[in-house]
Amino acid sequence: MSARSPLARPRRLLRALRTPRRPQSLTVLGLLAAVAALLLWSSSRMDNYGENLTLNLGTDIVGVVVTVFVIGPLISRAQEGRVREHTRLDYEWFSAQVHGATSNVKVLDTFSSVFGPQFSERLFRGVKAATGHGARVQILLLDPDSLAVILRGRELGERSADIRRDIMRNLRTLDRFAQRLDEESRHLLEVRLCSTSPGVTLYRWDDRSLVSFLTVGRLSGEGVQLEVAVRSPLGTFVEQRFDELWQQSKPMEEFTHLPLTLVDATDGRRAFSCRFVRADDALYVAGHDLVSYMARHRLDQLSAHSDALSAPGAHELVVVDDESELHALLIQHFTEKYDATATAFVELRPTAPLTE
Repeated sequence: MSARSPLARPRRLLRALRTPRRPQSLTVLGLLAAVAALLLWSSSRMDNYGENLTLNLGTDIVGVVVTVFVIGPLISRAQEGRVREHTRLDYEWFSAQVHGATSNVKVLDTFSSVFGPQFSERLFRGVKAATGHGARVQILLLDPDSLAVILRGRELGERSADIRRDIMRNLRTLDRFAQRLDEESRHLLEVRLCSTSPGVTLYRWDDRSLVSFLTVGRLSGEGVQLEVAVRSPLGTFVEQRFDELWQQSKPMEEFTHLPLTLVDATDGRRAFSCRFVRADDALYVAGHDLVSYMARHRLDQLSAHSDALSAPGAHELVVVDDESELHALLIQHFTEKYDATATAFVELRPTAPLTE
């Protein structure tokens, strides 16, 4: 994340000053100013007018200073410990809060309807505005391939495949949205996946958060949401939980794309970024450019390499028979993951070590 500009605060102040006010407020302000001017003019004939005016203005200024620098912070500190209850998670309301964020936006959940078709566009307009203000946006969802998805499915009384499908829908939506952002805003948007159940949910904008818990038999967004200050005890606890999971998580790109290098024993190498699926503990990649490259080379001369693979070293490339049951299963997995189709799959099979 890039450092915040030292001019960011003055710019936000200028934006606030330029923000149009309601006509009613301007009317009241004008009337009060007119009354004040009339009173000052009518009292100008009084003896010692200048001294009295100076004394009263000085007293008022002292009152303003005390209010702003003493009473105001005390009231703000008292409000930090206040908890406001929401009967449910209002995604439109949260999106509106995100729109005005200037420092932080965070989402922690298994998956979220806020990224669904009904609410995603409004949220993304808010995210675009927030990143335009320099806010960092961090989204942390559950890894679709983790055991935590199975456990959460049992808690909700649903199949883990349904939970996994909902998460992947969220990820596809987030990936498409990231592509629509400009380069600077894209750097401020981070989506990661955690493999441990968070136990809580978090929807944060700047210094306020909506906090809830993963309950049995009900989605977190359908239950009571606690609006708290980030610096409150509950807010601090959830922030610490978020930071712990964030450190242990992986970028969304590691779930959607596999960096792969094909090495030809006689003709150099070429790098690819491949979509992939798993079946029976094996990994299969797909991609038109990958298959085309393989068609122009001898398979016995090719090997695949990637630091992202669990098994180190070279991998053999094995083309899946397009008339096999495995091929049909891979098409199903690929469609569920990417909402797209693929016609050819290649298994990355670890090369057996040589023995004497």
